[in-house]
Amino acid sequence: MARLLAACALASLWSASARAGVIWDQIGATGSDLPATGPEGFYRYGSQVFAGEPQFDLIALDDFTLAGESRIDRFEAVIQGYGNWSGTGAIQGFVARVFASPQQAAAGWSNAVATVQLTAPSAYTAFGTGLLCGFDVDITLGAGRWFIGLQAIMPGSGGQVGVVISTLGAPAQAFQANPGGGFSVPGNLIERPVNLAYRLGGSAVPGPGACVMLVVAAGFLERRRVS
Repeated sequence: MARLLAACALASLWSASARAGVIWDQIGATGSDLPATGPEGFYRYGSQVFAGEPQFDLIALDDFTLAGESRIDRFEAVIQGYGNWSGTGAIQGFVARVFASPQQAAAGWSNAVATVQLTAPSAYTAFGTGLLCGFDVDITLGAGRWFIGLQAIMPGSGGQVGVVISTLGAPAQAFQANPGGGFSVPGNLIERPVNLAYRLGGSAVPGPGACVMLVVAAGFLERRRVS
């Protein structure tokens, strides 16, 4: 039995590793999918925690769909500054949040199904119309449609930070939520006719049935060796 359990554990680890990779990509490989302007005249949309001014905190959300329970281990975004932007040195960190709907984000940060505090990367990579940054995360989500966003933590004195738009993905739809109401947006939510430059890496979580089948197969081999 010990051999069977060990075989199941090792096979499950192999199965998860074998399926790990990119599970959603609106960044692309070359930066050519990140346009310099969009349908509303902007190429980035604000997504920021304004240190000391929580009423202005906002998040740029885009949706992705999972066919089954999955573990997200990598979150990447292309960002760019604007306004009184003084460079990445003013960024104090980032927050990644996942919501079941943009309306829940507009109603308050506590409605997030996952919140991950992230330190600022040591370096950013120029990519397309912005700066590529990536983070290791550990988020497990079930099947369904989810909305994710990345917020830069930075005081307003350093300007504003937004997520760059992308031509990848369909339909072209994203949201900005401002639950503190500082921007006086009706319902604290704006729908945008664009996609955002986000990418997720991860893998499907093996179901219990896969392990059962492995145990049965291993047991059959054990009996063959005994006989």
